[in-house]
Amino acid sequence: MYLLSSTGALDGSVEPPHRHTSSGGKTSLMATAPAIRIAALTLLAWAGLLGGCAAPAASDAMIPETASVEKTHPYSVNVDVTGGRATEPIGQPQVANEAFTEAITETLIKTKTFAKVKKNKAGNYRVSVIIFNVQQPSSSSGGSASVTMETGWTLTNLLTGDIVWQKALRSTYTAASNSDITFTGRLKKAVEGAAKDNIKQGVTEIMRLSL
Repeated sequence: MYLLSSTGALDGSVEPPHRHTSSGGKTSLMATAPAIRIAALTLLAWAGLLGGCAAPAASDAMIPETASVEKTHPYSVNVDVTGGRATEPIGQPQVANEAFTEAITETLIKTKTFAKVKKNKAGNYRVSVIIFNVQQPSSSSGGSASVTMETGWTLTNLLTGDIVWQKALRSTYTAASNSDITFTGRLKKAVEGAAKDNIKQGVTEIMRLSL
């Protein structure tokens, strides 16, 4: 039996259902939100550490260490490079024209391939290099990184305008999985290694010419 109380509510053995509005649920959600944000930032930090930001190939890392003096041409020479690319921070390491020019120039000086290397457009000869392709892995992985570089080398007599030597060169370098903590770092080493070997091939070929 139900009785109507003075307050207008039903008074009996069964109470009407109540809607529980607890502040504990809101407190719990508010407490977990910072934890979720911290976890997300941690994952992003680890992703950045493992992937790394791309850096361009360094000119000094592209100079062959074992370059030796075989013959010196008694002329002057300058170097011109085209086809290089700038490196985007979220992209892949690239070889810039300026860096490759400097690496070739320093290698020619180191090997004494020519009597004088000019850092302008003057000289008896010009070494022109076109970077056709720097083939890199399309996605990151936890293992090694291999890069193949394809270039076209030309030696021109600036006094006559004649092309005295021309050759397409291909070089490949693989950076081991333990060479750098990040894949981007290993990729940079592979790019520099391929460029270094390419320069070694080109300078060696020029050194052995009869000019």
